[in-house]
Amino acid sequence: MAILQQGPLGTFTGKIGSIVISKWKNSYVGKNKAKPSSKAATELQVNQRSKFKIVGKFLRSFSDIVPYSFQNLTKNTTAMNEAMRYNLLNSVGGVSPNYTLNYANVKLSDPKNRTEIDNGFEPVMTALPQAKIKISWKMDEIPNNDETKPTDKAYAFFYHPERKVFVFSTRVQRSKLTLDADLPRIFLGEVHGWIFFISEDRKRVSKTEYLGKVTVIA
Repeated sequence: MAILQQGPLGTFTGKIGSIVISKWKNSYVGKNKAKPSSKAATELQVNQRSKFKIVGKFLRSFSDIVPYSFQNLTKNTTAMNEAMRYNLLNSVGGVSPNYTLNYANVKLSDPKNRTEIDNGFEPVMTALPQAKIKISWKMDEIPNNDETKPTDKAYAFFYHPERKVFVFSTRVQRSKLTLDADLPRIFLGEVHGWIFFISEDRKRVSKTEYLGKVTVIA
């Protein structure tokens, strides 16, 4: 079905006959509808699809963040494509068909070399009673980057692998040195955490820091 969007004559996206029109970045592109293959998938294709499914499902939880946290883009690509590419290559472990995510290798941010800001210095994640998590960090006395500011915001992410749910918190600035998160009771049990910092204007970002895992308790 074609969808009419704004414009003097309208812009069509969707399917028209055998042509599929879609928006990619800031452009509209059309291509022939893919025909189903009659050939059985090779073992390599099956394995790649399994990895893609695991990483894709995980990153969809962060789809609102990735467009401005992944900034080191190559030509003619998107932030989500870069996030998928990196994590497919580096964050999938295990042996087919039992692939798993290597949470320590997961990257949720990727700064450009000349716009990178510092992450939290020596961040620590601690589980507290009543389904709370506390993250603390220090201010680096000698910042590696002059663009690092006390007003940079901390983005903390918590993921429950068994239930496949996540939550994130962005309430505090770097200068606060601590972040307290109240998690829903569905997060009771093992939870993994990550943190990175983003400038107030969202033009600069730090690298991702994996905080390890804690057991959230009631």
